[in-house]
Amino acid sequence: MERKPIIGITSTILDIEIKGEVNPSVQTNHQYVKAVIEIGGIPIVLPVANAEMAREYIDLCDGIIFASGEDVTPTKYNETPSKELQQTNLARDEMELPLVQYAVENKIPILGTCRGLGVINVALGGSMKQNIVTEESEFSHNQEVSRKLPSHEITIEEDSHLFQMLGTKKAKVNSKHHQAINEVADCLRVAATAEDGVIEAIEARDKDAFILGLQFHPEELYAADTHMLNLLMLFREACEK
Repeated sequence: MERKPIIGITSTILDIEIKGEVNPSVQTNHQYVKAVIEIGGIPIVLPVANAEMAREYIDLCDGIIFASGEDVTPTKYNETPSKELQQTNLARDEMELPLVQYAVENKIPILGTCRGLGVINVALGGSMKQNIVTEESEFSHNQEVSRKLPSHEITIEEDSHLFQMLGTKKAKVNSKHHQAINEVADCLRVAATAEDGVIEAIEARDKDAFILGLQFHPEELYAADTHMLNLLMLFREACEK
């Protein structure tokens, strides 16, 4: 019996109060764990540590999911924090940014959602918009309904790897973010956009590398959307290789 691929999932540190005592805890959305199990992988939650530990994670994992969470610290893309910036986690950035770089160097497949898209882009030389204005758009990028429901449509570039994975030029996605990509890293390309021009997906220019960043959350949509399930299954297949 072949071993299932081990897929690391990044996490954050959440202070949980128990009987009046604050306990820093490892936290990631359990939906990532469920999704990895569903596609036939072994989920491993990767605690926030340091760049040295990130190298150890690379040796452990066949693929890595960069999960959602805090804003990427603007100094990591040479900007001063704006007043619209929300919570950041420098310790997490200082582990995850090298983790992206090590994964790319070692040809480990990576998938990023929401914050994860930003982490991949910044780690490889791109930058972020610290806060996007959505009032002039026909839809909000911070939907009020559950993330398990789509809220708007994206357009997928027909020559992209993402188009090959989904087999469609249009897809319905969920949306829970206030940041977006500004400058795309040179080794990446835009794979999909929203109607207002916000970048919804980036991928490697190198067709042989599985590097995919998504502004949306396929781990929340796959149960009701076969396109999203197929995307996750192809990520697992890349991890198997």
